[in-house]
Amino acid sequence: MQNQVWEQVIEFLNRLRCENVSRNTAVKIPEYEDVQRESEALREKCEEMIQKLSSKEQQIFLEWMAKAEDMLSLEGQKAYCQGYVDCILLLSGFGLLRQDISPEELMEKLQ
Repeated sequence: MQNQVWEQVIEFLNRLRCENVSRNTAVKIPEYEDVQRESEALREKCEEMIQKLSSKEQQIFLEWMAKAEDMLSLEGQKAYCQGYVDCILLLSGFGLLRQDISPEELMEKLQ
């Protein structure tokens, strides 16, 4: 029974994470939009500069940019999941949730 409960919790958390981020409960960080605009402007300048590089240098630079974007995405996902785990452990510590699963088992199921 406990595994079914945790499976449902994990399914809910994954659905919640993928929902529309414009919902009322979405966290908004004011600086994010500014940095996003600045990043897009810099990206345009970088794309112009890339055109001046040799084909091999362009390829290396583009691969690095793709890996950097992948890393940022994974860091965001990691932080998001860690927040869930911390909340679950906090609620469990307050006695509001039973803790029949270890943090390690929870992390395995979330991944």
